[in-house]
Amino acid sequence: MSCSIIYKQAFRLFGLFLSLSTAQTPDLVPYANPMGLSQDLTSWLAVTNDSQANICKVRMFNNINIPEAAIGTVIASQSRKDPDYAYNWVRDAAFTMDSVYDFYTAASNPLAQSAYEAILFQYAQARASEQNDRNTAAGLGEPRFYLNNSVFTRPWGRPQNDGPAESATTLMEFANAYLDNNGSVETVRQHIYDSNTYPAQAPVQRDLLYVATNWSSPSFDLWEEESSDHFFNRIVSHRPLRMGATFAVRLSDSDTSILFATAANAIGATLSNFWDSERQLIVYELGPVLVNKASYKDIAVILGVLHGYAEDGMFSYTNDQVLASAFQISTSFLAVYPIAKVTTDSAGLILGIPVGRYPDDVYNGTDTEPNGGNPWFLATATMAEMFYHAAYDFQSTGNITVSATSLPFWTYFAPTALLSAGSTYHKDSLEFQAAILALEGWADAFMRRIKFHFPADGRLAEEYNRIDGVNTGATDLTWSYASVLKAAFARAKLMNNESYVTDLANLGF
Repeated sequence: MSCSIIYKQAFRLFGLFLSLSTAQTPDLVPYANPMGLSQDLTSWLAVTNDSQANICKVRMFNNINIPEAAIGTVIASQSRKDPDYAYNWVRDAAFTMDSVYDFYTAASNPLAQSAYEAILFQYAQARASEQNDRNTAAGLGEPRFYLNNSVFTRPWGRPQNDGPAESATTLMEFANAYLDNNGSVETVRQHIYDSNTYPAQAPVQRDLLYVATNWSSPSFDLWEEESSDHFFNRIVSHRPLRMGATFAVRLSDSDTSILFATAANAIGATLSNFWDSERQLIVYELGPVLVNKASYKDIAVILGVLHGYAEDGMFSYTNDQVLASAFQISTSFLAVYPIAKVTTDSAGLILGIPVGRYPDDVYNGTDTEPNGGNPWFLATATMAEMFYHAAYDFQSTGNITVSATSLPFWTYFAPTALLSAGSTYHKDSLEFQAAILALEGWADAFMRRIKFHFPADGRLAEEYNRIDGVNTGATDLTWSYASVLKAAFARAKLMNNESYVTDLANLGF
């Protein structure tokens, strides 16, 4: 056995010890007990020209189809150096276009709907162009393109097999909405789905076939750091294949539908492997483990749930294992970031936990350094969105069942509800109502953390500094804007504010 193998095994044993010693934190006492949705966040996210929601919308669209870029592409950030993010990442583009899809489905103004529709068809064409670039080293697993949409060929973490899955998901969502709005089936076949007949125009079928073939192959993670088997990649691959099985039938492609369904079932059968019962955690990957990442905790798990949940009950927002993981991941940053000690804003309102990628992170926005990781806006918004969705789904089902697995989540985030393992609480009970108010309060607190660090010029960066909260890293990060919008949409849904996204979509037209 080589020295490197011995070292890796020793490191993993140490990591296991460390993570097991911190997996359960029964003595962790919440620093606050926020309850209910707050007016300050309602005002901050209001549908007005100068609200933060509209600022995020405007700045997100400013990063789509910029003058020097190919039509249908998204610049990840306006930062051109330290760091240089002026590229079109497949993942970032897909998540951005998912927000465009939300605006498309909500818009009631014909001019607005037409504008969003045009952008989404342009995006489909751009994705097809990427697929047909002859210089790709990793095929459809290429993660990054120049602004002219030619492939980035220098050394990088490749393949990243989640990109085709995310792109296919967004485009199928759009295509279904377009068809439901009396759109042409032939247009969808030619410009979105049928890659066999229209390889230069229609990307979805080809992306889905790639996912169906490569889902079990090692791939780099969404942070582009480690080639392994990742929960995020696996769950975001499951969803489009499940969708694709139905979508292919709608496009009269029943044979390929069977292939997609078979692959989706195969992925679904593996997702439970990521639950570590000893750690009481959905681990972000199944070895090899990134050096200096022994916590096994990563916001990528919650991002995977947000972007990969297929509405099939598998790792839903209210799943006990998801709740347990959300508790461990979010609270792991309390002892890591000095800024976490600032727990209220100038008005005395509660600030949520600042959330980063993972507690062991060493990336400071431009380089790496010991204890260099910072909170990320998109990570903090991810936790807020997850809490909004969980509150909505618990209210929809009308009951909360607490297990030994989910109890630490409820003990920390809803201590006044006094929930106990093995009990079910129904909608009319005081315990249920207190638990929902706590979820709402913490969701708003996470959003208020973003509000607290939101820069005066409205240019939302990738990160905010762990010590002083000042924006750092890539400026004008498109994914930051999109993540705040997605959380705002989830909040509006929880409030039964059906006109919110529609009014925001129509604003400016």
